[in-house]
Amino acid sequence: MLNIYYITYGMCHNVYVTDFGKMSSESKDVTSSNVEETKSGQVSKKGSCCLLADKISARYILSGLFFLGIVFLTPTRNGFSVAIVVMVNSSSSASPVNQTAPYQLCPSSGAGNTSAQNEEGELEWSPSVRGILLGAYYYGYIITQVVGGVLEQKLGGKLVYGTGMLAIAALDALGPVASRTSPWAMFAVRFIMGLVSGVLFPTMYGVWGRWAPPTDRTKLLAFCYIGLPIGYIVNYPLASFLAAELGWEAIFYIPGGFVAVWLVFWLLLAYDSPAKHPRILEEEQKYIEDSIGDKVQQKPRVPWLKVLSSLPVWALIVGQFSTNWGSYFLLTQLPNYMKNVLGFNIRTNGLLSALPYVLAMVSMLVSSVAADRLIQNGKIPKVWIRRGFLITGFSGMVICGVILANLSGCNPVAAVALLCLIQAFNSLTTAGMRAVHVEFAPRFSGVTFALANTAGTMSGIFAPLLVGFITENDPTLAAWMKIFYIGAAIQGVGGIFIVVFMRTDVQPWAREEADIETNIDQKGTELTELTSSLLMNTPRC
Repeated sequence: MLNIYYITYGMCHNVYVTDFGKMSSESKDVTSSNVEETKSGQVSKKGSCCLLADKISARYILSGLFFLGIVFLTPTRNGFSVAIVVMVNSSSSASPVNQTAPYQLCPSSGAGNTSAQNEEGELEWSPSVRGILLGAYYYGYIITQVVGGVLEQKLGGKLVYGTGMLAIAALDALGPVASRTSPWAMFAVRFIMGLVSGVLFPTMYGVWGRWAPPTDRTKLLAFCYIGLPIGYIVNYPLASFLAAELGWEAIFYIPGGFVAVWLVFWLLLAYDSPAKHPRILEEEQKYIEDSIGDKVQQKPRVPWLKVLSSLPVWALIVGQFSTNWGSYFLLTQLPNYMKNVLGFNIRTNGLLSALPYVLAMVSMLVSSVAADRLIQNGKIPKVWIRRGFLITGFSGMVICGVILANLSGCNPVAAVALLCLIQAFNSLTTAGMRAVHVEFAPRFSGVTFALANTAGTMSGIFAPLLVGFITENDPTLAAWMKIFYIGAAIQGVGGIFIVVFMRTDVQPWAREEADIETNIDQKGTELTELTSSLLMNTPRC
């Protein structure tokens, strides 16, 4: 697995490398100066203990920890979307009025029909109740987004992130008892899990605000976010296997053990900032702090009025709601769609549900590396590089969604292929918007991401509610066509809004007074350079 060896080597001590083995020009300068200092008799106070130490960067160790944490978190919090398929007796919930309508199983699903019918569960939950329970996690998740950004600034990311992961694993283990007690007991467990989980991603952004140099931001964040599709790839087959072999209760127990193992590495290797890391090489610490600036290391007061009145902030809020609609729809409804519409049994369901995330992982990695390369090249303005990926991603999602809504009859192969493409296009938006929080407001990246993720989490609430509401009394393919049309409209409007109003330059409210004074002094020089650049690039337009 990509760069997993970082964790193993990191136990010896964290060290410095850039661009996954390819040193950037900045790091070469730092490294060469370090060699000269070493020759002159100066010795770093921080350093490693073994020969392999100079091959590994502390910030990539941190990225690997976040990556693995997200991979293990995903089956813990999202296994319920698979479990509910085999926990519930769905055949009894179809409305008598619609018994003659084409419901549940596609004729082309073949042998999957019989096995799917035999997999009915013990619980009698209607589609609307299932929709509420699938969204319960996000009811809690949405509340603590801003809280997560604030807690990270107050207590530090290591404590907040580690404690949150442990609590989620413990709560998930309560799932079988709660579900058999009542659907509302299960709602309470999922709701509290969401409350705890809501602090995790804002905390991660806050940590990267002190750890990620500008030229590495997209890559470091993308490597963390690749944990999501990999987590989903693991989640669906793992949950399906556990349900078939050990019973659906195992879905709530096994993933928590992986989180416990990860927590040991987190406690040993993660630190809130380079300055607090006891083993980071001084060369890397200096490189990170010089690239980011000491001001980001401080804990400034959040200018809430200016943040909430900023159009670039609202662009990210609307954009994240739109892109998350596709993600959360698949996350909560894909196993349901695979079983009750396309008619696949639980084993096939798990494998096919993982396919969209395979493409998502490849798309996210390739687009993020490409974005960093284009930014380093400097020929295209950064804001247009970000916008280019957003335009491609949102346009692809809308087109695939419309085609999916217009599929005539039952076509499982085409449906699965389009769902895979939707998720691949969705992942392109990672390179277009995820790193912008650190770029346009590095001192408040945890807070701005918390606001955007709060809006994005509303997709996790409304998507399952919409499916439950529409299919409650109309469990037909036509009902799912309406759902796909609504999703395409949301993504189209959101894509236009973020492309128009997004910015990548540091916003005035995110600077300190010293930055503003320096900026005023440099205006004349910047204007001259900008004019020259525009004149030089005019023939290429």
